[in-house]
Amino acid sequence: MKKLPTILAVLLFTTTIQAQTVEVRNDRILVDGNAIATITRQGCRAASLDCTHFIRSSEGRTLITVIARDFVDPNQRTAGNPEGKVWYLRFSFADGRGVAEVADPSIRNIRPRDVARIIVSANLIEGDDLNEVEVQNFIQAHGTHFSDRRQELNRDRQIIIVR
Repeated sequence: MKKLPTILAVLLFTTTIQAQTVEVRNDRILVDGNAIATITRQGCRAASLDCTHFIRSSEGRTLITVIARDFVDPNQRTAGNPEGKVWYLRFSFADGRGVAEVADPSIRNIRPRDVARIIVSANLIEGDDLNEVEVQNFIQAHGTHFSDRRQELNRDRQIIIVR
């Protein structure tokens, strides 16, 4: 009986998330058929990680810039990832609102639909602008642990030359 409220909450949450259909068509992010923003890509070739997505309002104002990044972390070496590569997405919000980083869900082949799903599931856009509260929640929840770790590894690899 104690588990019933938890089960109901999970079912309600799952139903709510599934109720929204997220698509990208003609560079527009559509939620249940309604355009909420445009998304354009720069770079994003199959053999290259150099990939940037620009999310813009209907007026063409950039709201979010999403950059695919990677680095090598020796602690992440596994049989399936012998190099220890770590892929992540860096979300930079307009007007200096902040930065957040998310593990790359597609591992190197980031698609506009993947970016759009993250944006919609976090409710980052409301109307034709950023949802300030949700942006701050997103930044707090995700932080910058990937670039922090990257800097830590680079600091450890500094070579000092003494003459």
